[in-house]
Amino acid sequence: MRKLLHTLAAVGLVATPCVAARADLVLVSPDIVTLGGTGLGAVNTVLTMQGQGSATSEAGCVSFNGTTDVLGNSVTGGVCSGATGDVKTGASQTQTRTLAEAGVTSGTNFTIFFNAAEPSGDAITLNSLVASFYSSTGTLLHSAVYTLAPHTFDQTATGTGNTGYLFALNPAEAATLQTFIGTLGVANIRVGIAASASDATGGNETFFVFNSGAVSATPEPSTVALMATGLFGLVGVARRRRRS
Repeated sequence: MRKLLHTLAAVGLVATPCVAARADLVLVSPDIVTLGGTGLGAVNTVLTMQGQGSATSEAGCVSFNGTTDVLGNSVTGGVCSGATGDVKTGASQTQTRTLAEAGVTSGTNFTIFFNAAEPSGDAITLNSLVASFYSSTGTLLHSAVYTLAPHTFDQTATGTGNTGYLFALNPAEAATLQTFIGTLGVANIRVGIAASASDATGGNETFFVFNSGAVSATPEPSTVALMATGLFGLVGVARRRRRS
């Protein structure tokens, strides 16, 4: 199961090549996974949001202006604005992070982890997700969007932790980020996140960034089943080719 994140990505691309090609941010894991291994000691949380009162929708955003973080509920041109009521700010719950802090060394290993923690593991719909990259002076370098939203996740976690869903950059977006890394270095590039969700039932939604090559992932049973189906399919194709 070593380097399972890469395996999951490969299976996802085989299963849905056209879908993956359309999105700046690609949903790597079709089902919920649990992260483990090294590099996760202090999780690099960028955004935490939670609906207020009995609200079933929530939105949050954090951007960087060169001096400080800016909070809001939506992002335009890399700048957050609007109400901040759904954004949680205690104990490092929301802040931009440098790629160096997150341990990200290249565009290909930049990963966002969506940790939705709804009561009883209830479903949630992710309506938007945008990752924005800033220079140390606050200049917007690039933004990557999950263009396939809204997406409903039928299962979530019952508590905040390392269980959730993985998003990575598609090859073109990874190459763009790599260009900026080569010019500015990982210590001089900050990442902010904007997101919104509905069908929420009261839990915290957190988004953190990390180096996908520094951890391992344990898939839930449904993910294992999907991987097994894909592998058996590849074996079948190989056998038919040999017979022909």
